Amino acid sequence: MMPASVVLTELRQSWRGLFRRPAFLLLAVFTLSLGVATITGMFALLDQALLKPLPFPNADRLVTMGTYLDANENAAAPGYYAPLRAMSSIESAGMVNGGNVNVNIAPGGRPEVARATSADRGFFETLGLPMALGRNFDEAENRPNGPGAVILTHAFWRSRFNADPSVVGQTLEVEGKGMQIVGVLPKEFQWPVPLDLLLTMQPDMASQNLSTNQMVIGRMRPGATLAGTSAETASTLTALVLASADNMAKASEALRLEPPRALPLLSSAYVGDTGKTLWLFVGAASCVLLIAVINLASLILLRSLTRTHASAVRAALGSSTGRLSLPAFGEGLLIGLLGAAFGLLLAWLGLRLMGDIVPPEWLRGEHVALTGTSVVFALLAGLVAAVGATVLAVLRGRRREWRRELVGGGRSGISREDGRTGRALVVAQVAVAVVLLVGAALFTRTLHALESVPMGFSSRNVTTFTLSPVKDRYVTVADASGLTRKVLERLQRLPQAEAAGASSNLPTGSQLNWPIVLPNGSEVGVQYRMSSPGFLETVGVPLLTGRLFTDADNAGSDAVCVVSVSFARKYLGEDDPLGRTVMLRLADDKQLPMRVVGVVGDVRQRGPAVNAPPILYTPLGQVPEGIWAIMREFGPLSFAVRLHPGMGLDDGALRDAINEVAPGQPISDVQTLATVVASTTSAQRLNLLLVGLFAGLALLLASVGLYAVMSVAVAAHRHDYGVRAALGATRGRLLMTVVRSAAIQVGLGLAIGLAMAMVLSRVLTSFLFGIQALDPLAIGSVLLVLGLSGLLASLPPAWRAAHVRPMQALRID
Repeated sequence: MMPASVVLTELRQSWRGLFRRPAFLLLAVFTLSLGVATITGMFALLDQALLKPLPFPNADRLVTMGTYLDANENAAAPGYYAPLRAMSSIESAGMVNGGNVNVNIAPGGRPEVARATSADRGFFETLGLPMALGRNFDEAENRPNGPGAVILTHAFWRSRFNADPSVVGQTLEVEGKGMQIVGVLPKEFQWPVPLDLLLTMQPDMASQNLSTNQMVIGRMRPGATLAGTSAETASTLTALVLASADNMAKASEALRLEPPRALPLLSSAYVGDTGKTLWLFVGAASCVLLIAVINLASLILLRSLTRTHASAVRAALGSSTGRLSLPAFGEGLLIGLLGAAFGLLLAWLGLRLMGDIVPPEWLRGEHVALTGTSVVFALLAGLVAAVGATVLAVLRGRRREWRRELVGGGRSGISREDGRTGRALVVAQVAVAVVLLVGAALFTRTLHALESVPMGFSSRNVTTFTLSPVKDRYVTVADASGLTRKVLERLQRLPQAEAAGASSNLPTGSQLNWPIVLPNGSEVGVQYRMSSPGFLETVGVPLLTGRLFTDADNAGSDAVCVVSVSFARKYLGEDDPLGRTVMLRLADDKQLPMRVVGVVGDVRQRGPAVNAPPILYTPLGQVPEGIWAIMREFGPLSFAVRLHPGMGLDDGALRDAINEVAPGQPISDVQTLATVVASTTSAQRLNLLLVGLFAGLALLLASVGLYAVMSVAVAAHRHDYGVRAALGATRGRLLMTVVRSAAIQVGLGLAIGLAMAMVLSRVLTSFLFGIQALDPLAIGSVLLVLGLSGLLASLPPAWRAAHVRPMQALRID
């Protein structure tokens, strides 16, 4: 073993020598930092979304229990709560609404909209986090029709109440009613959806209605297993559902196909389908890091050639292989440390720039940031990458015949073996770059295909906002309809406004399914919309036949409806649908007959990637009270204002207009309809942005690698080019010799890369729309871009080879 003093001396000398060559050092550090930055940024997102444990004690024992909603989500009705809580494998259980809703509040008398969800006392007890201030809900507040209470999130407490501890016990006006603030959540509390406050949940505990969007969360007893808890959940809920089912055969078949189960809280409530997308990005970032390592290996290999003669002398004087390797490892260590440091800086900048486009469900209510784990990961990634690249140069040095180096006087240049290694590294870089570029091309084609799909409405010059009528002031449908009419009349008097309307839903975004009985007596679930007169005209949904709603369609007139063309074709047959009657299913097996008065075009409610669903529209004034009571709990009214061309409408003007006709009524979510439509392709835009960025880095690194290898090859064979020129070779022929060599390397890399892309194409299938994973246009564009990049990277070295002066080259040798 070498003494520590010898190791330190060699490292110090190697670092000193490296700093004397700042151009090489900067290029090597920059190359490595790009790879470290991409993988570290993606690791930070992966860690925050998937790897970091939940901030609850013994979080691995927390599960959600219920019936199958999708592959990663459960649903539970209030009536499931007591049986699930009584299971032998469950220590405690709680209930919470799965999403958030807008609620009207007035802290200090200032009306505003807050994001809230409802939970019971058991929810906080099960999570196991103590309150930062105050207490949990009590039993009286959990009972139906009990006193209302509210718990503030820590961030909302700080922003709205200046972290005043005396806020506990004060009254906060929520939906027109005074509710006591009983507690403040700890800062560590995280929930999958953004929240400002939590309200008491007071459900009908006998109800088995799954449409109320609730989750039952349980804490397993010590020693209980997920498999055992899932099996007990299945047996408990199966017996419960079958006992109350009207059609036992139908219920039994549904339970057999999708049995109830228990799922980890992390995967079911927080992660969902996030993991698949994040792992795709991590794989793409790993490709960039791999290309950076390959490029760095090329640079270090070429750098080792400058030490060939010195190493041969030291070997002849008896230096061991380990000591001969120390300078290379010393340089690799310095490059790794600096590359990791600069990579961390780039990752930090990148995450700050990405903060607004990262999906909220990835962040668990926090800001995206580099944690201590990410810093350690970056340092390890930089050091491992640099040392791995150095090993290649060291192995190459061990195979060299030092005697030949001494006999050649150190002027033998790059050997045939060195040339093969450099070319192999170029081929590898190009192959990996092909995979990333194919992915970016496919995502580009997907986004173009999505944006080419007609949505069925017009978003041009339309501004939207949401309004939840304060529940204590606008109780009935007539109250809400009257408020809507006053608001629309005021909006239509705005000088910027051309038309205005309101609906329970914008033409794209959220949805509500409701049972409809068709003329043949069968029952179907379709999307149900309540709309004011003028709404469909405002958002440009075309009328195909019949008429749209008017002010005469109110509570005192016959119930009417308008259906989409998909509804008419699928459920009303080929006959003229106008005048046909469909029945709206109400509570207690009652039905409301509605006459079809119009047919409108289809709209892609869930975005361009999903087919237009059958939709039934009803006038807002004719909505049954029972349906209104449900809808007002889960969704606000959406208003749309079509503006005159070239005119805008700011938040202040809207809020002032609303305050004139409805003092104390806040609005929220002011945005253009074009922004809402763009959000339907946000996932595809994020895919394209990140994979496109990684592909651009891969192309840059691969081009730099090819340029470096070809430059050194030309410099090392300058004597050969001088001889050829002296023997009559033209400049064009010398230039083509270098370009041909580069083309062979790039061509081989393209072939290998395309083969790899074909193998990995199945991974991308679920992310694509309207194209195949092996889209010819995408692949052709990749071949063209990489071919041109290879040509451009090889031209400067080829130009230098073509302009070698024979006499000068021969004198050098």
